[in-house]
Amino acid sequence: MESNRATETFISKRNRAVTTVLCKHLSLDPKNLPSEQNSEGDLKSLVLNILQLLGDGSSLKNKDELLKWVEFASSFPVEAEASLAKLTELDVDLAQKSVILGDGLKPSIADFVVYSAIHSPVTHLPKTDTQKLPNLMRWIDYIQNREDFKEVFKKISVEKTEFHFQVPKAAEKLGMDQNVKGSSGSKRAEKLEVELNSSKSSSGSSQKHYTGKDKAIEEKKKEPEKQSAEKEKDAELSVSLLNIQVGLIRKAWKHPSADSLLVEEIDLGDGNLRQVVSGLAKYFSPEQLANRHVVLVTNVKPGKLRDVLSAGLSLCFLQMGQNLGSVFRFLGLKASQRMS
Repeated sequence: MESNRATETFISKRNRAVTTVLCKHLSLDPKNLPSEQNSEGDLKSLVLNILQLLGDGSSLKNKDELLKWVEFASSFPVEAEASLAKLTELDVDLAQKSVILGDGLKPSIADFVVYSAIHSPVTHLPKTDTQKLPNLMRWIDYIQNREDFKEVFKKISVEKTEFHFQVPKAAEKLGMDQNVKGSSGSKRAEKLEVELNSSKSSSGSSQKHYTGKDKAIEEKKKEPEKQSAEKEKDAELSVSLLNIQVGLIRKAWKHPSADSLLVEEIDLGDGNLRQVVSGLAKYFSPEQLANRHVVLVTNVKPGKLRDVLSAGLSLCFLQMGQNLGSVFRFLGLKASQRMS
């Protein structure tokens, strides 16, 4: 008789908790549900009625999986031993996932229904049992920190296991070897430094001594060399070394062996047509490039791109709906004219 009353009390508390949690999570008014069902009705019917209030009970994704977990919560035992066995099953199931039934890290209605059903049994578990359920306790900690259910449930205290990084023995040995090498290396360096200092002091008397005037003469001799080196360096980096010209694309076609490349035949106004390979197939069709202007570097070494000769480097192509020809005309530029 007492066991029946305990079961009825457990079911009543569980249903009220499920109702409050789901209505809070789904922003629904629990007053719209039948009052008798909130405490004494079947849990499956209760959840389905709540989904009907939501308006998508029939089209809910993973509905069969959801009802399976509702059945798990509905049949959750009151007895401590049987309850622990069920919690162990749930712990195993959670070993490979973050939530019971959801999208990645986003919990679902099933997570909140199961959480409501097992909250009371978990709070009565001794510490020795909770330590055997790490996946379950991790999930409980996530759910109760993801949603604010303090009006319904007392927060379950979860002890988080400290993570101790295990250094592999091979790495420890390597570190010890490096320390030994470092200490012996530093000793060798100190010995070398002493020898160098002694050699400097012994040869100091034979070294040539410069006066201030001699040093100024030496620096003046080095100045022209330094300036010429800087000029050569600047010349190497000058953009004027690039022969940048305006060209007109006469025709274009797909590269025979590369889907991302197009081959263009470009008129530079000198009577010769230059073939250039460019990675434009993702952005333009060959027909869109015909009779369009292009800015081209022409003094690059010809080379093959996927067995097709390319004798230039395209710098600027038109965007969709634009024509660079009008820009060139505004600037007074024409095909073959050099821009740098």
